Amino acid sequence: MSSTTILRGPLEALDPISLDELNAHAELMTRVDRKYFVPRDLFSGLVDQASDEFRALEIDGIRLFEYRTIYFDSPDFRFFRQHAQGRRHRFKVRTRTYCESGDCRLEVKSKGYRGQTVKQRIAHDPEHPGQLGPEAIEFIESITGEDASQLRPVLETVYRRATLCHDDQRVTCDVDLTCVSGDDVHRGPEDVLVETKTSGAQGPLDRMLRDSGIRPHSVSKYCVAASLLYPHLRSNAWRRTMNRYFGAPMRPVA
Repeated sequence: MSSTTILRGPLEALDPISLDELNAHAELMTRVDRKYFVPRDLFSGLVDQASDEFRALEIDGIRLFEYRTIYFDSPDFRFFRQHAQGRRHRFKVRTRTYCESGDCRLEVKSKGYRGQTVKQRIAHDPEHPGQLGPEAIEFIESITGEDASQLRPVLETVYRRATLCHDDQRVTCDVDLTCVSGDDVHRGPEDVLVETKTSGAQGPLDRMLRDSGIRPHSVSKYCVAASLLYPHLRSNAWRRTMNRYFGAPMRPVA
């Protein structure tokens, strides 16, 4: 079943919600994230089952949006290593372009000591998403406390996303993920990558997935993409995920 069918079809039955309404109900810049790989047929059935509970983000009649994200890291992949080493306090730096509108944001995501994700962002030049000027560097350093002058773009991810809302829970549903660095390209997974974002406790979709036998995964698009595109990086934490969902061969433990 194509991604167009799996997301656009079932989502048509949901009531729409505008971006302003969504942000008012569930902007959740500080939140708890849970990520799931959900088979497409199961996802379609769950959306149908929950059609009275969720609303779908709609902008200008569109409910499935293309995102382009460029991730930045140091020459020694400092941010990647923070994740690989399981540090409780860690960062990601990226620009995200919303292709339908052309808007672009610079975002710094941090994982706090209590497991919460905090996202801070500012507007960024959409003509130069892979460049960090003085204002961007100052913004990054103000959050990370680290030298940002050596950061460089290391990879890009492209995917399609639908966003659902239930009270104060936001759910993103990603398909057609492509990871790119130069001429090297990796695609996957076949499943829908579902991420629930709440202020803490599990929401209704978390419970529905649990009842369907789907458990959350500790997975990062950036770390999996970096592991696929830069084989020299230590990727033990994501080897099984890469093998099962991205078709990557198992590599010896470093």
